[in-house]
Amino acid sequence: MTSFSRKLAASGFIRLTLESKAQLCSGNRNSSLNQICCDFLLKLSMSLISQEHTCTSELQDVERVLQESLPSLSCCASDWLSVLSDFPQSLRNTQHCLIYLLHQSVLHGDRFLSDSAVFSALLRFVSCVQDLPASVLSSVLYLLSVTQHAGPRLDTVCVSVLSRALSSCPLLFSRSLPLSVLSFIFLYPELSERFGAPALTGRLSEETQEQELLELINTHPAALLATLAVACDGESAASRSAVAVLQCFLRSSDSLSFSGTSDLCDQIRSVLLGVLQRHTHTDGLSVLLDVSSVIHSSAQREHTDSRLLYHVSNLAGKLDSSDSDLLLSIFNFLYCFLSVCPSHATDRAVSLLLGNVRLMELLEEVLSASSSSSSSLLCSCLLLLSSLTLLQHKHSAQVHRSVSVDLHQIIRRLAFSKRHTDTLLIKCSVRFMQVCLDVDTSALLCVCDAALQRPLTSTDGALHPIGHSGAMSLMTALSALMLMTQDLMVSAALNCLGSLMGFLRRRSPDTAQHMVCQPWMRFLLFSLLSCDQRLRPAALQLLTQLVCFSGSVSHWTTELESVCEETEKQGATNLTDDSTHTLRRMLTQCCALSPPDDLRMRMEAIQESLRHLPPSESSSRHMLRVGGVSVCLSDFTVSPQDL
Repeated sequence: MTSFSRKLAASGFIRLTLESKAQLCSGNRNSSLNQICCDFLLKLSMSLISQEHTCTSELQDVERVLQESLPSLSCCASDWLSVLSDFPQSLRNTQHCLIYLLHQSVLHGDRFLSDSAVFSALLRFVSCVQDLPASVLSSVLYLLSVTQHAGPRLDTVCVSVLSRALSSCPLLFSRSLPLSVLSFIFLYPELSERFGAPALTGRLSEETQEQELLELINTHPAALLATLAVACDGESAASRSAVAVLQCFLRSSDSLSFSGTSDLCDQIRSVLLGVLQRHTHTDGLSVLLDVSSVIHSSAQREHTDSRLLYHVSNLAGKLDSSDSDLLLSIFNFLYCFLSVCPSHATDRAVSLLLGNVRLMELLEEVLSASSSSSSSLLCSCLLLLSSLTLLQHKHSAQVHRSVSVDLHQIIRRLAFSKRHTDTLLIKCSVRFMQVCLDVDTSALLCVCDAALQRPLTSTDGALHPIGHSGAMSLMTALSALMLMTQDLMVSAALNCLGSLMGFLRRRSPDTAQHMVCQPWMRFLLFSLLSCDQRLRPAALQLLTQLVCFSGSVSHWTTELESVCEETEKQGATNLTDDSTHTLRRMLTQCCALSPPDDLRMRMEAIQESLRHLPPSESSSRHMLRVGGVSVCLSDFTVSPQDL
């Protein structure tokens, strides 16, 4: 019966029946035919309306209006809008009846009146009629939402009229509103601020398609704020559905390109701050932190909110390491905060976090329980600790409690457990090792390893805290990782390799020279240069490192000539931005080491061709989300190093 009713409505039977009534039954003619038409319209309408409204009392009210109004309804379709424009109280039920019928006709594809005329007539109707029943207002909103495109954008007066109508009918938001109505509400800030969250609550309280709401969020960024408000509002079914929608949003690529207004970003931060200040730890808090991380990263702000950092840090201080989901969101948030924090504010931010002794304890507990900690939590922990270590070293910030770290365990993971370890965890471990090698010694990190308890040889002592065997194992592991096909993995391994070479040159120049001259280094370079027949930034950076650490171009003339030949063959304008940037740096540093005249002239010619190209854009603040972990892209791309 339901599908048959929809087919009848889609075929125009509502309009055709009313047209027949107007032509054949006006003036009390053909009363039996009139009754048959009324019975048909009543049954058809109630069959359709009952699919949308489940409230028994509301359905009874609709049925009563139709029963009372249909017998006397004898106007042609072209006169419907003029009936809606009259405002005597005696016509009220007739107008409601027409709105119900028009709603069902348009809903099922029979748009026999122009959208612009319907839109204008309904706006006048809402402006002049007060206290509309929820069922009528629901139909009016639907018709306005699907005909909005034919009229001008609502002015302030019309929006205020609609706002008053919605305020007088809270029952409206107890139902699941169509997406077109939600989109209409979020189109106007005054409506979305007051009614966005209640409107979404009704939709989220019932089973819904997450993809539909994701499209709404991407079309109307203000819908994200309303979804967050629902997610943080207690433990209702709607809040749980909102959390699921937001988690889906975070997993989607849309969150990476999401760009809300500055006001929206401020509002989302305000919501998070309010939740933290109320100490309400709902299921929505974790996803709210994750969304805030994404928004904070995309906003590219020149200032930061220290109050928010303070409250998130305090929240971390109250948690246990077993609170893995919330802890992951907190680590993500703090890492993103430090990654995009303006340089003039990083000293205050890192000092605040280092002063949280419980946060340092949590970092240590997660690292020490790496076998039982979730891979995502361990990744986020390593990234946050890497940022804290770098910033503590940069600003010489006071450390109140150091974090014990077993570097040899991390090296063993890279050297012997790659096949059984999550790819992102490998990358984060490489990044952490790079930071440890760059800072040499850190007041924040306390290296603990049983091997260091023994008396150290002079070589191991010079290479503390990783020792000679650790350096060899790490070099082998990084070489293997650089032969992988994932660009971020290769870049991370290359950055760490450069840091390892710099560490060795500072601590044991002979060991550094020995490593640079090993045959596997030439094989590694050959493999990277031959890959895909293109100049990869990693290959160019590795060649730069080998030339500079060996202190001479003579050992690498063949490889440099190969790079020059490939550049001349491809043309400088056809290189990627990253390759161009890395090639510029390589040529500058190699030319400074007195290469042979013919090679120097070729490199200078290429430098001249590169000089006309625009500088590559920095992606230092671009964030990725990988498996629930927020990652700053600049931590895993080929970066210049002091050679």
